[in-house]
Amino acid sequence: MNALPEWDLTDLYASKESLDFKKEISQLELKVIHFCKNYKGKLSKISSKKIEEVIVEYEEIEEILNKIKSFCYLLYCTQQTNDEISVFYQKTTEDLVRIESKILFFGLEINKISQSIINSMKNSKYFPWIENYRKFKKFQKNESVEKILLDKNLTSCSSWIRLFDETMARIKFDYKGKKISESKILNYLSSSKQDERKNAAIGFGKGLKDNIHLFSLITNTLSKDLDIDNKIRGFKYSESFRHLSNQVSKEDVDCLAETVVNNYEALAHRYYRYKSKVFGVNKLDYWDRNAPYPNQKKINFSWSEARKLVLKSYSKFDKRISDIVELFFKNNWIHASIVNGKTSGAFAHPTVPSVHPYILLNYQNNHRDVMTLAHELGHGVHQYLANSQGCLLSDTPLTLAETASVFGEMLTFKYMYEQASSSQLKRTILRSKIEDMLNTVVRQISFFRFEKEVHNKRISGELSVDDINNIWISTQSESLGNSIRLNGNYKYFWAYIPHFIHSPYYVYAYAFGDCLVNSLYSKYEEGFDNFNDKYITLLCSGGSKNYKSLLSEFDLNPNQKNFWQGGLNLVKNMITQLESLD
Repeated sequence: MNALPEWDLTDLYASKESLDFKKEISQLELKVIHFCKNYKGKLSKISSKKIEEVIVEYEEIEEILNKIKSFCYLLYCTQQTNDEISVFYQKTTEDLVRIESKILFFGLEINKISQSIINSMKNSKYFPWIENYRKFKKFQKNESVEKILLDKNLTSCSSWIRLFDETMARIKFDYKGKKISESKILNYLSSSKQDERKNAAIGFGKGLKDNIHLFSLITNTLSKDLDIDNKIRGFKYSESFRHLSNQVSKEDVDCLAETVVNNYEALAHRYYRYKSKVFGVNKLDYWDRNAPYPNQKKINFSWSEARKLVLKSYSKFDKRISDIVELFFKNNWIHASIVNGKTSGAFAHPTVPSVHPYILLNYQNNHRDVMTLAHELGHGVHQYLANSQGCLLSDTPLTLAETASVFGEMLTFKYMYEQASSSQLKRTILRSKIEDMLNTVVRQISFFRFEKEVHNKRISGELSVDDINNIWISTQSESLGNSIRLNGNYKYFWAYIPHFIHSPYYVYAYAFGDCLVNSLYSKYEEGFDNFNDKYITLLCSGGSKNYKSLLSEFDLNPNQKNFWQGGLNLVKNMITQLESLD
């Protein structure tokens, strides 16, 4: 096995004790004091030209603030069981919240500026940011309330999230008499050996069960915290804030969810009937849902092989993109090794425009890990290109955030499929891709429905462990169908999903992105005029343009119901293709 890379954070700061880190915090404090002195209570009386100058100063503050936040989080997420790092992370977070509270006035006063002044700024670079910001206007409170909400976050939402993260990092799961981490035991669930999958599932379920009352408390508390915030702000639905920040309507998301639910039978139910038949059983146990097929040759990829494969996939599409991907490998912007205390899963962190993104994954040499690498590098490329928009406009709304990542996965899948040397290998790769897409679309929408029911029922009072378990089993059974047996400790598996804790209602973005990319990729395969240039322009746009206007460049309209169905039809066709290979 090749040595796996670990990131070098010195492009952010040399260390938490470094002079440059301490100096930047001091500079941030001074900039905030200066900003408050010059502009607090004065924005409504200044010209549009001056407002733009003030926004530039605000953006500089946000740049430093987010740079410090990024460094602290990236340092912490690979060492969550290190007490010294945890204390540093919490202390710095508290210091930054104190600093942030001083500039709360800016957003509130931006929303008090007359519409005529705002209209006169239509040619400003920052006009899209102002427009998006003002959408929150009717949900914002006065400065004193906003400060209370910000301060409260330290001992409410943020603290409970930290408790969840550190609990998951510290749990050692039983596996054949050994105590192993979450990442390692979850990897056994994809083993080619049924006894290893079964033992991993039992051990993982037991570890969750042993801590389930704590996870239930965390879930209930965070759900109530969200409900309190929603009531204070006047949001009608538990998911309203997420839709607003994603710049998408409730109607669009509900239409997506409804379309996916209506296709449960044609997608997941159909596929798992096929898989159970191949396995020679009426029902698959839940630990066999993502199992390799019988007699399936295991495909292992060393880190260097994965790197080469992903680079070739991106290069075949566009060298401009692959050149950026190469930077992540060459410059230690990736943390792939599995170490004690490291968070599970994978992510791409955008940091700030003046630096570059960083990628985290837990690489274990399997086919899924290659796809994860391709996925996160897609995010990384997107974030890298969007940095051209500056700090305030580089952040991409979730409606488009999964575009480059899922597109990158599709590129890698197509390349691997084309290069496959036998029909057996093609079948293996196709099966894996279908399962990935079902996990992305069907599973994430079932997660969305689980969240929605939990949050809505929590409004009426605290939910018991059994209450949450029952919602989980109901929503998952509905999506997976009768060919999957969801018994034993599977009822506790809701407890480990970090998105429920970190970012309520984030999950639908995966399904949104997958269906969107399926339509986008079809345009690429059709040879749509100037596709590559338009695609790169889309990635460079960050949050400066609405996703609907960007998609219109490809003659795509997500307002149309058949838009979502078209994306799902691609999955249907792949299942049909798979059945024809047998």
